[in-house]
Amino acid sequence: MATATKTKKPVGQFSTGGLNRPLKMVKMIQARCNECNPKGQGPRGWWDDCPHEPYFSMVPAGPPKPKFEEQEDGTFTQVGEEVGKYVKRPNWKQIADDVKVSSGRMVKIQQERGSKYPQELGYPAICDYFNCWETNPKIHAQRVITHEDVQTVVGNYHTRDEAAIATLRLRGVPIYLGTASSYGEGASDIERRRAQLDEVNI
Repeated sequence: MATATKTKKPVGQFSTGGLNRPLKMVKMIQARCNECNPKGQGPRGWWDDCPHEPYFSMVPAGPPKPKFEEQEDGTFTQVGEEVGKYVKRPNWKQIADDVKVSSGRMVKIQQERGSKYPQELGYPAICDYFNCWETNPKIHAQRVITHEDVQTVVGNYHTRDEAAIATLRLRGVPIYLGTASSYGEGASDIERRRAQLDEVNI
């Protein structure tokens, strides 16, 4: 099994969603195969013996280009599409690691179904924040949070704000939205959240 990360290309995903989606989402690579695991009914551990590279899929490298044929009057008619190019990509998936989702067991469930962490297949670690696909996160918030009798590690993030938001979420603490308040006087929600995040001990 490959362990070096130098030979693998970047994840190829775009980070979206911003900081108003306070959810820890562990990035994993799923095992999928219609032949060895038809309709998800394959035997336990089918991925270990699957010869079809179950952790990868062929995806279009770009949209297909139309093919044209010139007519006698000088106009062109579309007659089909050129054969598109494909690339092999890992079956990336975000897994919610939160007590409010399947009692905090989703990552374990996915492992039992054959999903692997990127590092197990030679890819760099990926940020644990929702829709953030930054590789090699630098903030390692390994503190264990106990909420509703479920223990969860805060995780690895590429910014301190992400780690602070995840910490508050796992503690069950309401988080101020990062928007300006239009009610009354005093600090805006942006300012309140800035102070709230700065107080979190990562």
